[in-house]
Amino acid sequence: AAQKEFVRGNSKPFKALCSHQDDVTIAGGWGGIEKGWVAQVEGRYDWASARFASDDDERQIEHVSSVVGPTLAYSVDIERSTVRLSGSVSTRSLALRVTTIFRMEMGEWKIVHRHADPLVEVQGRESPTR
Repeated sequence: AAQKEFVRGNSKPFKALCSHQDDVTIAGGWGGIEKGWVAQVEGRYDWASARFASDDDERQIEHVSSVVGPTLAYSVDIERSTVRLSGSVSTRSLALRVTTIFRMEMGEWKIVHRHADPLVEVQGRESPTR
């Protein structure tokens, strides 16, 4: 539900799932990396959410892997959705590979890191990036 609100331009429900500590980080789908809730991360989530204006988010999450420990956990997923960007009348498909790290804080799991970037095809051995 928080992700659906996020692509409607409302970042508040998603931000409520996040830790608000100084060690929080985001490496978002729009590029860059930010650290510190007050210093950078909170504003980055607001900025990223404002890039969207979707009426309905047809989201599918393909779970790849997760590990849960007593105080830290992570999840690796592929998020596929159909979104509308702010200022656009048409929708577009969006596929992200996402790693989310959670920490137990005051009895609740909170997001301490999110890395999302566009899903690309596997590159062959001849790829210059390998």
